[in-house]
Amino acid sequence: MSGTKNGKGLRRRSLLVGGAGAGLGLAGWGLSATPAAAAPIGSGWTEVSAAHNLHQPPDRTRHTVGSDGEHHFWLYDSDPSTFPGQDSGPRSELRFLDQYTSGSAQFEADVKVGAGAHNVCVMQVFGGSSWATAFMTLATHDSLTYYNYTDQVIQAPIYDTYLRLNVVHDTAAAAVHVFVNRRFKASYADHGRATHYFKCGLYGRAGMSARSDAYIKNIHLYRK
Repeated sequence: MSGTKNGKGLRRRSLLVGGAGAGLGLAGWGLSATPAAAAPIGSGWTEVSAAHNLHQPPDRTRHTVGSDGEHHFWLYDSDPSTFPGQDSGPRSELRFLDQYTSGSAQFEADVKVGAGAHNVCVMQVFGGSSWATAFMTLATHDSLTYYNYTDQVIQAPIYDTYLRLNVVHDTAAAAVHVFVNRRFKASYADHGRATHYFKCGLYGRAGMSARSDAYIKNIHLYRK
C-alpha cells in the first residue's frame, strides 16, 4: 500500500462524537465489562446468519473448530497464497455470506491471537471503491493495529488473551467504529461504497511471522 491508500490521513477517534454516538445508542464511551452472552454495541440491531465459507491455502489444513465452537486458525509463512494472483499471502479465514450495500452492519466475536503472530490480518470489512477493503486490523507484534500502521494501535497487549471485538460499519456515515471489550477505541473512514462483507481468521501479509495462530469464538453478525 502506498500513496493515498496507506491510511495515514484517515479520520480516527472522532466519528462517534455527537450524532454518530447517538446513532449507536450509546450513553457514553465505555460499556463496563465484556458480557458473557452476545450483546451488540448500541440498540436496534437484528442478528443475521453467520453462515460462511472457509478459505485455506491450496491442499492445506489450517483450521479446526472445536465442539465448543472455538475456531483455531494457523498459518506458516511458507504456505502458498489461497488465491494465487489475487492476494498477497496465504489465508485461513471465514468469509461470511451475509452481504450489504447500505445501512449498518456489526461484527462481534471473542478473538485471541497467539504469542508471536505478526503482520497477519485477523478481521476485515471487505469492499470499497478506492481500496479493496473498508477496514482491516492486523496483529502487529503484541498489538492490534489499523492495517499495518504501528502508529495507529487499536489495542495492546493482545497475545494469548481473549478480547471481545465489535466492529460497526455505518455505510451512511462512511465510517467504521471499533470497540474492544465494549470500550470505544477508534473510528475510521471507510473507502467508499461497495458490496461489503466480514471476514475473520488469519490473512498473511508480507513479513509475516514464521507461524501465526488465532482463536475466535462466539461470532455474531447484526444488521440495521
